[in-house]
Amino acid sequence: MKLKQWVLNAIIGSLYIIITFVIAPLGYGAIQLRLSEMLNHLVVFNKKYAYGLSIGVVLANVLISPYGIIDWILGGGHTILSLIVVMFITKNMTSIKKKMLINTIVFSVFSFIIAILLIISGATKEAFWVTYITLFISQFITMAIGIPVMLFLDSKIDFNAQMEK
Repeated sequence: MKLKQWVLNAIIGSLYIIITFVIAPLGYGAIQLRLSEMLNHLVVFNKKYAYGLSIGVVLANVLISPYGIIDWILGGGHTILSLIVVMFITKNMTSIKKKMLINTIVFSVFSFIIAILLIISGATKEAFWVTYITLFISQFITMAIGIPVMLFLDSKIDFNAQMEK
């Protein structure tokens, strides 16, 4: 990757951390409205954004998470695994909207990793399925709201062009 691409990824990672910090009370627990998750849609515009997103999630969890090292590993793992699966599934697709829908579904389905994290850390006393369903719904809502937001921003910024300039 070029220096500009690394810098852009550093900016994306920093944005993820800042947004997570600002809404931290809503971003951790069995119901998570982590608005920074909308940034995960960047990977459908250009897969090179995966670096900044992954680093941003891990560092946000290192700096902010009340769950410690388990969140660094499983929270970061959730994002990295989801991004890899999305990039694999969508590699031959051209429709950005369809890619974003798949991205939303994949991140929501893989929320079981966060449910396991919350149960292991003792953050919830709820059963696995209750925790997973609430996480799935909150992740889905956040990512679904992110679709029009990121499409609008892309119409002004052109995420792919920014990464490839």
